[in-house]
Amino acid sequence: MTGAYFATGPCVFCGRVFTFDPERVPSIPVDERGNVTLSGVKHPLCADCMTKINEFREFMGAQPIHVLAGAYEPTEGFPP
Repeated sequence: MTGAYFATGPCVFCGRVFTFDPERVPSIPVDERGNVTLSGVKHPLCADCMTKINEFREFMGAQPIHVLAGAYEPTEGFPP
């Protein structure tokens, strides 16, 4: 049997609902008040916001955040 899986959810920054691979999508931890934290629940970032973040990082002289291949695509097979 073959198949693919993906998740949908809102981007933590812009709120747009998008599809993603839950194991590969860039995400940040956010606490119950909506503040970025080190120990909150991780929320995904859409590709558009990730591009804007990386453009800003490069402008500020920082390295861009590496986005894993397939982060915004369905994954073949079944979740582990």
